[in-house]
Amino acid sequence: MSVPLKVIYNEESTKSIGNDLRKVAVQPIVNYSNISKSYGDLQVLRNIDLDIAPGEKVALIGPSGSGKTTLARLLMTLEEPTSGTIEVDGEMLWHQKTNGKLVKANEKHLHKVRGNIGMVFQHFNLFPHMTILRNVMEAPRNVLGLSKEEAVERAVTMLKQVGLANKIDAYPAQLSGGQKQRVAIARALVMRPKVMIFDEPTSALDPELVGEVLEVIKAIAAEGEMAMLLITHEMDFARDVADRILFFDQGRIIEQGPPKRIFNNPESERLQTFLSRFNRH
Repeated sequence: MSVPLKVIYNEESTKSIGNDLRKVAVQPIVNYSNISKSYGDLQVLRNIDLDIAPGEKVALIGPSGSGKTTLARLLMTLEEPTSGTIEVDGEMLWHQKTNGKLVKANEKHLHKVRGNIGMVFQHFNLFPHMTILRNVMEAPRNVLGLSKEEAVERAVTMLKQVGLANKIDAYPAQLSGGQKQRVAIARALVMRPKVMIFDEPTSALDPELVGEVLEVIKAIAAEGEMAMLLITHEMDFARDVADRILFFDQGRIIEQGPPKRIFNNPESERLQTFLSRFNRH
C-alpha cells in the first residue's frame, strides 16, 4: 500500500542548499498516524502523529515512563497499538488490505514488513553457547536464507565495522559489556534494515564503557543511509547525532525540532525543567 508524499522539513537537513530553505516532498520511511497505546486504564501513548524521513536520525528524549520505549516497541511489533496505524516504507505494519477493507495483519504480513526494521535493546540478548561470529550470522542464514559463505562474509564485515574482527571466535562470556553491545549492533546491522532502533543502548553498561558504544553508533549514523530512532538519556550524544529531537512526556510529543533549538532555546516549561537537570554542574 502506498502512502501520499508528505512534506518533511527539518532545518538541519537544509544546510546544503544554503539560505534557500525549501521544503522537499518525500515519502516517509516510517509514519505513525494517530497512534495510541493503553494497558487497561493506563494510557501510555496519546494520539501520536510522527513521520520519519529516509535516512533521518530522530532522537527521543524525556523522563522515564513517558512512552518513548513503547513507541519503539510498536514499530518492532513487540507491542500492538490500541488504535491508529503505522506504515513502514509505504506498507501498513499492523494492518493489511483484504477485499478492499483494512483488517488486522496476519503473521506473514507482519514478518515481511518487520524485515525492514532492526533494533538494539538495553540488554544484549546474545546466545551464550554460540561464538560471536555465529551470533551475528544466524539471522542472515535462517531469516534471509543466505548461504553459509554469504552469511559469514556479511557477519565478518559487520564485526569489522564495530571493531570486533579479532573476537569472532570468542564467546559472549569472554567479552566486556561494551563489546557485547557492539556485537548486538553488528547483529542488527547485518540484516541491512531500512530503519534502526536504538533503545537506551548504553543504560546497562558501566560508565567507562558507554563511550565506545556511542562512538560506534555515531559512525553508523554518519554514513547517513539508514533512518534511526534513538531513545537516549545521553543529551550530548543526541545533540551530536540527531537531525531532530522529540521531547516526550506523559505519552505525548511535547516539543520537537533540530538539536540546536531544542537544547539552546526550549519553548515549553516542561522541556526547560527536564533539560535543567542535565545542565547542573
